[in-house]
Amino acid sequence: MPVEFAAFCALYRSRYLQYALSRLADQRTADIAVRTAFAQLAEQWDQALRSPHTNAYAWRLLNGHISALEETADEAGGGATGPKGQRAGRSLLPDHTNETRILHHDLGIPFMEATEMMGHASPRPR
Repeated sequence: MPVEFAAFCALYRSRYLQYALSRLADQRTADIAVRTAFAQLAEQWDQALRSPHTNAYAWRLLNGHISALEETADEAGGGATGPKGQRAGRSLLPDHTNETRILHHDLGIPFMEATEMMGHASPRPR
């Protein structure tokens, strides 16, 4: 395992777990999402490093695994629900806005750290 990949995992693992847990509402499932995302990232590490932003590449992988697990839970009738039976963490906001809301407001991660974690070098202009 490249030292850069190990450092990336050490830096983001706990934040990724917090985020996955906020969306999936189950520690075991959140851990599966993060472990699977990191395993896929390990296989694609060279490609991720060549991408415009490694954090954005990794963030897309994580969200893909979280979304797949959310869909599985929805199909099985499981998962946490919110008001009016809505799946916890689901929103009508654009994905990047909803993800920022979860990271910054719900989890208390500083805004600039949250945007960097998602692979946005600076906040998007409105």
